[in-house]
Amino acid sequence: MTRAAPGGLLDPATHAWLVRHALPGARLYEVDPLPGGFTNDMALLTARPAGAPGVERYVLRRYRPHSGRVPRNPCAVEVAVLGRAAARTVPVTPVVAADPHGRVTGRPTLLYRFMDGIPLGRVLAEGPASGEARDLGRAVGSVLARIGRVRLPRPGAFADPSLVPAADGTPPLGDLPGFVDRCLAATADGPLSDTDKELLRTLARRGAPALAAVAGERSLVHCDFNPKNLLVERRAGRWEVAAVLDWELAFSGSPLFDVGNMLRFAHEYPPDFTTGFVEGFRAGSGRLPADWLRISRTLDLFALADILTAPPDPAYFARTLTVLRRAADGRP
Repeated sequence: MTRAAPGGLLDPATHAWLVRHALPGARLYEVDPLPGGFTNDMALLTARPAGAPGVERYVLRRYRPHSGRVPRNPCAVEVAVLGRAAARTVPVTPVVAADPHGRVTGRPTLLYRFMDGIPLGRVLAEGPASGEARDLGRAVGSVLARIGRVRLPRPGAFADPSLVPAADGTPPLGDLPGFVDRCLAATADGPLSDTDKELLRTLARRGAPALAAVAGERSLVHCDFNPKNLLVERRAGRWEVAAVLDWELAFSGSPLFDVGNMLRFAHEYPPDFTTGFVEGFRAGSGRLPADWLRISRTLDLFALADILTAPPDPAYFARTLTVLRRAADGRP
């Protein structure tokens, strides 16, 4: 018997799409809500496919309308991004079926296989030994280099599933000082103090000129490449990345966006993880200019501005505010 998830995740139209199209003839057992769906509805689906001897697990993703200041890819574009990344041996979740425009289910819907693995954040929080942390870092850096080797026609946000950005090459988030000002103006009564607002503005103004060096780059950027979106596992005694999750923010630009994202909370990780991450990225032909650390941290100010003015929760706001203040003090 199917246990329906909250919020109508398994309404009659979606149920019919699953058993008639996505998993023809399958028997559905349970649909349980998955945590972490801040912008979309996520559920874990347990089913027995037709003719299969046992049950399998899938992730059901229902897309919500979005009008935020950070562009998000619609279902059809995310499916195309997953396909392009997989073609370059990036470990991603295999797509089983999609109703990209919601013509059958009523909302854009994606079904992909559930991937076994351990969230990287959990492994890092357990304080792995030096050698183990370095192996983890190398595995993560190597996968990021593979993502960066996916080349696109020009920089910019994806206009459609062709993954050809708009011809003007406009960055998805615009200029950094302007983006920070828009974030602050939209949440004038938010949790950020006046002092910290000025810190954010100052860092954006000072760092913006350095971004000219990467303005024309046109690699695939995940744009949320951090421990919560990476599953890892041990294979033959070594850590490997099992899957890179959640590509709804992906665009064409500089891989240093993702470097800055991964190292945002580097002060919380074992130092050898960062060492291994840089080694793995370079070994995978990831290009790091001489001032890569400064550029990557400046690029991450786009994310910091968004988080600090619209935080998902108080704990994450506090962690991110610490990053801002460390950057203002010149600390890594």
